[in-house]
Amino acid sequence: MVAPRLGARGARAASAMMRGALRLPAPLLRPLAGPPVRTDDGRELPVSSRVVMRLIQRSMPTGLHDLVRLRTDSERGGPILAGNEGRDLRITDLTVPGADGPLRARLYEPPAGRDPGPLLVFFHGGGWILGGVESHEPVCRFLAARSGVRVLSAEYRLAPEHGFPAQSDDALAVFRHVTGNPARFGAAPGRIAVGGDSAGGNLAAAVAHDALRTGSAPPAWILLIYPATDLLGEYASRTAYGKGFVIDTETWTGPEGLITSLVPYGEDPRLSVIRDPDVAGLPPTYIATGGLDPLRDEGEAYAERLRAAGVDVTLRRFDLLFHGFASFACVERHCRAALAEVAREVRRAMAATAPAAAQAATGPADDTEVAV
Repeated sequence: MVAPRLGARGARAASAMMRGALRLPAPLLRPLAGPPVRTDDGRELPVSSRVVMRLIQRSMPTGLHDLVRLRTDSERGGPILAGNEGRDLRITDLTVPGADGPLRARLYEPPAGRDPGPLLVFFHGGGWILGGVESHEPVCRFLAARSGVRVLSAEYRLAPEHGFPAQSDDALAVFRHVTGNPARFGAAPGRIAVGGDSAGGNLAAAVAHDALRTGSAPPAWILLIYPATDLLGEYASRTAYGKGFVIDTETWTGPEGLITSLVPYGEDPRLSVIRDPDVAGLPPTYIATGGLDPLRDEGEAYAERLRAAGVDVTLRRFDLLFHGFASFACVERHCRAALAEVAREVRRAMAATAPAAAQAATGPADDTEVAV
């Protein structure tokens, strides 16, 4: 089923309906939530979170034949999930140069943002095969609105039509353009961070690794939300949560999987960043993982790899959450609490890059926290 195309008013109405539905009492949500899900220490995933997890599961491709439909659905679904979040943001669609032509991008500017100020260049997730500025409208709006930091959401060429390393080449081209032309984006030189979720987190890390190798302008800070860091590695979380927890690892990496075109390059440190032989000197890095995510262990192993090399690393595991939770922050309270915590970290980290006189500004208040 293809998601209907809605205007801005229709998207806000659909978002409000989803938020209202996810606030229904647990007994009413249980038929949609499926059987209980518990962590290793016996804690039960909240019912509304289970509903979200099942929604993500059902939106995942079952094969490459699903890609056209799924790409359309994710593009149309992003504004619905964003709803009213960040309505005061100034949002500008533009193009930026990729490695082989122009790419879509979207700039989110908080109303109180100073010019020039900090900027987060953000790359979307989607397994390198789907996603874009529309699908990640909720994540980028939320981060910009709650952190008070400009966010530039940038696309890249997708596999399998565009083989590796097109994705990392585009990410590098985008970041180098931004650091070479900061005034175009209202950014202050030296205050440009890079981030992303899932495959986008992989690309953000690859950008930072490249700057370290080449001596080009490095990011001031790195944000990685449930990042893919090791395409070929074997990890306990892949076994524990690789079936029935959003990502089916066999569907993605099996012999007929969705990213089989990338598997031959799994040893390449541009794709499996944990395999880079030299990571000492990378910028401060924040890594968020989900306790029920197949990618949890590789993200945390990457954090330990950086820490052992002397990199300033903050690792935060959200025990009761799963892969893709950031996309539902605008509609579900546990996802919202987690991404609000991430946004606070963006605000704190980017304020630390500013001259002392500019650090008094703070972003908007966060929602009441819940356990995640």
